[in-house]
Amino acid sequence: MADLEQVIPETPERVTLDIEAARAAAEEALSLQLGTTTRVQIEAMTDRLTGHIRSALAELPRDAPGRPAPTRKEAAALLAAARTGAALAHSAYHAMRDLAFVLRHLAGRCEKERAADGASGSAGGPPGSLTHG
Repeated sequence: MADLEQVIPETPERVTLDIEAARAAAEEALSLQLGTTTRVQIEAMTDRLTGHIRSALAELPRDAPGRPAPTRKEAAALLAAARTGAALAHSAYHAMRDLAFVLRHLAGRCEKERAADGASGSAGGPPGSLTHG
């Protein structure tokens, strides 16, 4: 399994997920049909999903040392395996769908974390926060 720190490096900037763009990307990926979607489209969508997932994982609080949450481990494994150029189109398509399902979940977690932060009275991200989309 991939080391989470290699897949999701620490950054000095606060990275935030554009939740609406992430959800739209996940829904678009899930609407693509095997047989009518080209390999190029699958790879482009995989890159897009991967960017959103990295942003979500950078935004979410770290889990307890040595015990990442199951979704975080699954996301890291999917990110590590996302670019296997030799994979068949069928495999690449299903890997893209797996990424879309994980992104949906992570977007929900980000939304809940922000709501909890808002309820506790903390302000949003610092000025100049990055938004990946």
